[in-house]
Amino acid sequence: MRVLSYLLLLYAFNVQAQLSHPCAAIKQSSFNSSKRSVVDPNHTILENMYDVKHYQLDLNLERTSTYISGNVTIQAVALANMDIFALELHPYLAIDSAKVNGATKTVGRNGNAVSILIGQTYTPGTSLTVQVFYKGTPPTTGSSGFDDPGISNDFSPSWGNQVTWTLSQPFSAHDWWPCKQVLDDKADSSAVYITTDASNLAGSNGKLVNITNKPNNKKQFAWRSSYPIAYYLISAAVAQYIDYSIYAHPVGIDSVLIQNYIYNNPQTLPNFRNQIDSTAEMLELYSQLFGPYPFNKEKYGHCMAPISGGMEHQTMTTQGFFEFTLTAHELMHQWFGDHVTCASWEDIWLNEGFASYGEYLAIEYLRSEQEAFNYMQGVHNSVMANTGGRVYVADTTNSSRIFSSRLSYDKGSAITHSIRFVVNNDSIFYDALEQYLTVYGDSVATTNDLKLVLEQKTGIDFDPFMQQWIYGEGYPIFDIHWNQINDTLVLRSDETVSSSTPLFQTPLELLVQRDIGDTIIRVAQNTNSETFVLPLSGTITGLEIDPRNGILNDGNVTYDGTLTAIDNVAAACFHIYPNPANGYIQISSDKVWDHYHVLDLSGRQLLDGVLASDQRIIIDELSPGCYIIKLSSNDKLAVARFIKGE
Repeated sequence: MRVLSYLLLLYAFNVQAQLSHPCAAIKQSSFNSSKRSVVDPNHTILENMYDVKHYQLDLNLERTSTYISGNVTIQAVALANMDIFALELHPYLAIDSAKVNGATKTVGRNGNAVSILIGQTYTPGTSLTVQVFYKGTPPTTGSSGFDDPGISNDFSPSWGNQVTWTLSQPFSAHDWWPCKQVLDDKADSSAVYITTDASNLAGSNGKLVNITNKPNNKKQFAWRSSYPIAYYLISAAVAQYIDYSIYAHPVGIDSVLIQNYIYNNPQTLPNFRNQIDSTAEMLELYSQLFGPYPFNKEKYGHCMAPISGGMEHQTMTTQGFFEFTLTAHELMHQWFGDHVTCASWEDIWLNEGFASYGEYLAIEYLRSEQEAFNYMQGVHNSVMANTGGRVYVADTTNSSRIFSSRLSYDKGSAITHSIRFVVNNDSIFYDALEQYLTVYGDSVATTNDLKLVLEQKTGIDFDPFMQQWIYGEGYPIFDIHWNQINDTLVLRSDETVSSSTPLFQTPLELLVQRDIGDTIIRVAQNTNSETFVLPLSGTITGLEIDPRNGILNDGNVTYDGTLTAIDNVAAACFHIYPNPANGYIQISSDKVWDHYHVLDLSGRQLLDGVLASDQRIIIDELSPGCYIIKLSSNDKLAVARFIKGE
């Protein structure tokens, strides 16, 4: 227990660079680097000939071992002409029989691949019900390309309770039940019936609809869910638990049950009660930010198991302990990961990056902004402990890479924060993410799907952002030089990079420290070297890069008294008329300019483009006010100011 407390203390002090994320640690060992899946691709083709509508697991489980017996019923609809029903099940588990629409059928097996010979051809649109009776003890160590089994049994080292529990992500569901391990085929609904010793409680997904007494001092726990669910999110946990239930009251919903299965001993619940109770305010917060809790007609909850972190099983997370950021992370997964699931493991950041950002949001809104700042700084430090690595997972045969704490979790979280920074409007940011959840809810999504929603809701082209931050590597390094001339701040920002991405086009904020009060200015880094000439009163005493941790970055700031407004900037080599202007401005110059950029006085770019041959720039969409125009051609740059009239 002392070791656990020490780890939690370290975690609280933001040393993510030294510690793997608790959620990542238990998933990295779920399969090794030898296989992408557990079946031949041709078998997956057979699996994709039908659409799963409903899973029903009717199982016998005890807290003392992983031995499992029972049957699984799958309701499906044919998508192509099919005479074989393909499934996956570990060879350690024996199939007693299989039925299709009530008739017993022949079963073929080749390693993990199960082929049920239907005996006739089912045409597209035809419904069928398949039932598989099976039993056995799953492997306790790696086999068939896997390190950990999908079902485990162990004692809690801290509390002494013995538990049998499942953890199927990414390809371990077949270790304990016959299933189709394909991400983009969510079952429309599910049911898990668990028969166990009467001294146990058995937790799973959805609502507990019935507890039935069975012979030989057994009880059956019947859990049902009416929501779509991915195969790896179906779960079971059996132990001597107590039921500690509380309720959340998100806006617009009467209440949401939070049902917690806690170890049945005198110490566990008192130790974790306050942390468990905080789940309610987190659920209320996320419902406010992203829309109603996706499974509000059923529940949210936790089953304890001796694991070093958590696993976001839909509506009932399996969790080893209760700590603020871990609980926040797994709860956030109910929106990002469970309700909307990544369409491929290449895009796992859509699950883990957003869930990790949920930790930051819980701290920001429920604790303090300073603590949130420190937390995000720790995330940045973790990512920048290494100069390279991309968030997009090109090699999904490597579990350590898929569930990389530094890239999928921390960098994914930092990038989510950067999306918020780029949008620069929290109302629009949250509206965009709520739209993403609405469009792709109960289904799967890719990075490109998120990009399209962001572009639709914000009007910002997110292609450069995704190319840089998701598919690119590293982060920008800024070398800022500045000088003050009267009431003008002159900045030169030179960007280099930590890895292979040649340029990060990004907004950049600078904290300007002045004798009349600090202020934050925002500029646009669109090339590797940018010069900004900004009106700013008061005596400037210093500058700080990215004061709100908006983007991953490194760099330094240097006062340069030799820097002037005409250092690489021709401040008066063109003329603007009319000025003030309304619908357009006209450029008059003896030089040839190729591109223009119109910025507000904070440096935020509003317009840009190639300068037309008539040298006219349309400014209809600008609000009345003062603006900066930059003209560029090769290595020349010129700036001036103009006024947009009423």
